[in-house]
Amino acid sequence: MIVLTEWSWAHPAMTRFHAEITQHPHLRLRLAPMDEPALRRLIAEQSADRTTDGTTVQQFAPDHASTLLRLTGGNPLLAGALIEDHRVWQSAHPGATAEHEVVGSSYAQGVLNCLYRWDASLLTVAQGLAVLGAERASAPLVAELVALPVDVVEQVLSVLWAAGVLEGVRFHPVAAQAVLGTLAPGERARLHATAAELLQLRGADPVTVAKQLIASGSGAAAGHWPAWAADVLRRAAAEAATGDDVELVTRCLESALEATADPAEQEVLRRELSRVVWQVDPAASDRWQAAPRGALAQGALAGRDALPLLKQALWKGDAGTARAAREAYEQRRAGKDDDRYAEAELRLAYRWFYGTEASTGAGTSAAFNGAPHGDDPWIRAVHAVAEGAAGANARGALPSAEHILESCRPGESLLEVVLAALFTLIGGNQLQQAGEQTERLYAEARRRGVFTWQAALGTVRAEIALSRGEPAVAAARAQAALDVLSPQGWGVMRGYPLSVLISAQTAMGRPAEAEEPIRQMAPEAVPTTVWSLRFLSARGQHHLATDRLLAAVRDFQACGRLAQEAHLDLPFVPWRIGLAEAHLRLGRTVVARDLVKQQLGRAQAIGPRTRGISLRLLAACGELMQRPALLRKSVEVLQAAGDRMELARALADLSVACRSVGELDEARAASWRAAQEAKICQSGFRTAADPVARAPRASRAPLPGYGGMAPVAERDDRAVGTGGIGDAGDTEASLLSDAENRVALLAARGFSNRDISQQLFITVSTVEQHLTRVYRKLGVSSRRALPTRLLAPPLQAL
Repeated sequence: MIVLTEWSWAHPAMTRFHAEITQHPHLRLRLAPMDEPALRRLIAEQSADRTTDGTTVQQFAPDHASTLLRLTGGNPLLAGALIEDHRVWQSAHPGATAEHEVVGSSYAQGVLNCLYRWDASLLTVAQGLAVLGAERASAPLVAELVALPVDVVEQVLSVLWAAGVLEGVRFHPVAAQAVLGTLAPGERARLHATAAELLQLRGADPVTVAKQLIASGSGAAAGHWPAWAADVLRRAAAEAATGDDVELVTRCLESALEATADPAEQEVLRRELSRVVWQVDPAASDRWQAAPRGALAQGALAGRDALPLLKQALWKGDAGTARAAREAYEQRRAGKDDDRYAEAELRLAYRWFYGTEASTGAGTSAAFNGAPHGDDPWIRAVHAVAEGAAGANARGALPSAEHILESCRPGESLLEVVLAALFTLIGGNQLQQAGEQTERLYAEARRRGVFTWQAALGTVRAEIALSRGEPAVAAARAQAALDVLSPQGWGVMRGYPLSVLISAQTAMGRPAEAEEPIRQMAPEAVPTTVWSLRFLSARGQHHLATDRLLAAVRDFQACGRLAQEAHLDLPFVPWRIGLAEAHLRLGRTVVARDLVKQQLGRAQAIGPRTRGISLRLLAACGELMQRPALLRKSVEVLQAAGDRMELARALADLSVACRSVGELDEARAASWRAAQEAKICQSGFRTAADPVARAPRASRAPLPGYGGMAPVAERDDRAVGTGGIGDAGDTEASLLSDAENRVALLAARGFSNRDISQQLFITVSTVEQHLTRVYRKLGVSSRRALPTRLLAPPLQAL
């Protein structure tokens, strides 16, 4: 007996043999595709895999038969390949369950086997179909692309569909890539170029045509592009931008740059490329500024053409280029080459972040420092926020800040404008509103894939969490923001997330962990900006927490001197209160009091949080009988500001002050409240909620041709161990009880066991028992270690 197979449609090469063999007695069997019951049996036969110890593991559930039928059309060769792919995946991920069907190399090879074992025309048609893609594929178009008759193509498509290789006229993406891999590079480029021509003739949309042009990759190599290519690529870039496809926009603009020979058009495309790539990786965008930098050096760059270079130079901290670009803009023809919007936004950026000539190399021309022209609402709003930087008009700037934030989308205006508007709200005690706007903008930045905005707004989210007394959440968010961009991509702004991370780690009593971000930047080696000042201030606070008082004084003094030189003595760099606390702990009470009064004297320039901290320090500098009144005011202000950490400190100091003047009832109440606030902060260390979607974002590869880091999956704020009180990995570090908190806070301030017993109206034995449990829970051996393990570290009132 001989078993032979044949095609289900006539084939010329088989006619003579087929005619001869069918003259003999024979039985013809027509094989149908496997149905679901048959596929279930196939799964049962093939999906049990024997392990080395002789046990069997079921690798593919029988109820996946419907998935196999959809992907293979009942083709047993492809079904077996998919079962094998699933087995390989399961071996690499033991115990895991795949969320989607596993389609891998076995399936791809199965598709190729189907194509190679049949007529050559099948592979040719499959290649044309893979080149065109499912969106525009049709039998006539495929026929013209691969130079075959339409009826042959239609027949091949029918066979491929019947064999389960196609779903309609669509390959599975894995199969499409496998088919494209059968083409030599030159032939593949030719087919894509031909497909672009055919689609353009048929009036296809610019994005579809542009994808084929980009895939051809042969225009530049061959030294020519179609005459219409540059225009199509520009229109495709504009359409892709509306869909937030940054990678496609970049590829379209790069190809358009190669396809055009007009120098003026090339310069426009380079500027647009620099702007688009900056949204993803500011360091990578620098390559598109090479030509403007050369023109600037030769004195051939003037007017608004200098503004993109100025913005990039400010971000990088390139003072020389910033000065030259600013001077080049000022050489424009008055009133004929102005960019009023850019002028207003850059004026704000200088006021809030980059300072004056001392730090940025910028002059003080009227273009960037005068009053706004005209009655344009956007320009007036930006000007109001810029004027609010110094604090004198901060309250009046709040409505303008709100309008700016409501009108902005990530990537459509200068990032510094949005940051200044958010800081205006934060400084104006509009923390709730600032948080809501930040979350909205951050979510949109993530959705649109503009990673530079995502990183900056992620840091603002971290700062807001820190201002609310949630240091663990702040640390997680700051670290996630740092991971989004490379150090070069952050430019001078890198000091911002580092400063928030240092402050958060310090607030949690983790000085060793705070050392790591401190080592990542030397503020003395970078231009003076508000970001380097924030870093200096955070480092000074770290020095305070580790009792390096002289180093703290040095950092705060440097911060104040540089801030005043650069005209960046702004409300959200309150270096005076840090310097005051350092002097207070050194015993220089008079100097400390003067600094605190200077800070309080800037009444319009400080927010409630800074004011509350200043009042607490002023109480420590004052007479004993004056302290309770000042601390009550501090508590009131800090409660309105919403910072539970600082509120806990003020309440603890109020308890001590009231006890010292004999007001025992209030002392006891303040101590209890301090413990409660500290307890809330401690619980927030472990399970802080995040209002934005908590699913980790998948890693992304950098744009092809660009450097920079690929951001890792974002951390879940709730999953961060904090060490000390809040370390979720320490089974003994459970929250202290109210009584334990009260005892621990007093012990941390140097009270003896007898003093604590008298103040809390408990026995000395009870104090000792509480302290024993506190030491065990916090992992310390004596009361000397308590100040660094509690949220309310001792304030030495000297």
